[in-house]
Order: sequence, then C-alpha cells, then structure tokens
Amino acid sequence: MTNQTYLHKSFSYALVVAQFGLIALLLLQLYPWSFSLRVSAVQIVAIILGLWAVKTMHLGHFNIVPDPMPDIKLVTTGPYAYIRHPMYASILFFFAPLMLINGDANSWLTFAGLSATLFLKLSYEEYLLCQRLEDYSRYQARTKRIIPFIF
Repeated sequence: MTNQTYLHKSFSYALVVAQFGLIALLLLQLYPWSFSLRVSAVQIVAIILGLWAVKTMHLGHFNIVPDPMPDIKLVTTGPYAYIRHPMYASILFFFAPLMLINGDANSWLTFAGLSATLFLKLSYEEYLLCQRLEDYSRYQARTKRIIPFIF
C-alpha cells in the first residue's frame, strides 16, 4: 500500500468514525427524547428514505466508507433519481426535527459537526466517484445532493 493510498483510507475511516461518534453523542445529548406527531412523521419519512436507498443500492453493494467499491456501478434509480446521497439525507432529516424541539447549544454544535462531517464525506465521495465513473458528472448535473430540486 502506498503512502497516498494509506492516507486516503485513513481519511475515509476517520470520516466514518466521526460520523458515528457524532450520531452517538447527539443521541445521548437529546435523551430523553420528546416526540410529537410532526417529529415522528418526519423521522418515519427519514427512515423510509434510508431503507429505500439501501434496497435500491442492494445489500452488499454500498460502502460505509466514501471510497468506491472495486465493482462500482452508478445507481440512478429509486431515491438516487432525485438526490445523490439519500442515506446522508436520511440521517440529517431524522435529527433535524429533534433539534428543533429538544436542541440546546451543545446538541446544536454536535448537529453542526455531524452536518459538516457528512458534507465533507459526501464531497470527498463525489470527488472519488468523478475519478472512477465517467457518467458521474452528468449525474451530478441532473440531481441534487441532499434535498430534491433544491440542494
């Protein structure tokens, strides 16, 4: 393994560790959780989006690290027809309503850190995908990152 490959892998795993560490910290900071019908509805939609993305990508064909798998194929169906990162979107959509009703200054900082980590991770992933998949830049031009038709 070259030094450059080692640095890429280390960066990828650091992003994953940061992502899951911030999710765990956020869950702890927001406990006990207060729910309302609106919060629960948004969270259910977020969970459905995440599961739809996993089903569309097929188990075993997605990667928790941002590095593309060796046999990668561009998926443009299901939620991927509208947004490029539905799994990241589902995480943000899951926590956003909890933040609005339960968030204090510390949890808002943690949520900002999680958001920044996810955006860094998706940006890095897109950089790598552009290098590996010749159609990826065209796919980027016709889809949004997180929110359909907006961003």
